[in-house]
Amino acid sequence: MDKRDRDLLTGLARVNTDIGKVTIDLLTLQTSDEHYAAGLRRLGRALVTIGAALARRANELDGQEPSTEQLGIGAPPAPPT
Repeated sequence: MDKRDRDLLTGLARVNTDIGKVTIDLLTLQTSDEHYAAGLRRLGRALVTIGAALARRANELDGQEPSTEQLGIGAPPAPPT
């Protein structure tokens, strides 16, 4: 593990902390649909960003080419239930 990996894991810890804070906010302070949507968007972006970084680093370690397919990016959205 090098400095880049430590920084990546530090970023993951930060996202993990933010997930908890935003989730509690969404559960308790839903003042409007706009506020709720912004919180969901914030969570989604943080998860996609850190997920892509983790997958990219794993691919580097394995000597693989990066692929958005591994992340499900571009896949059709799940149908509503």
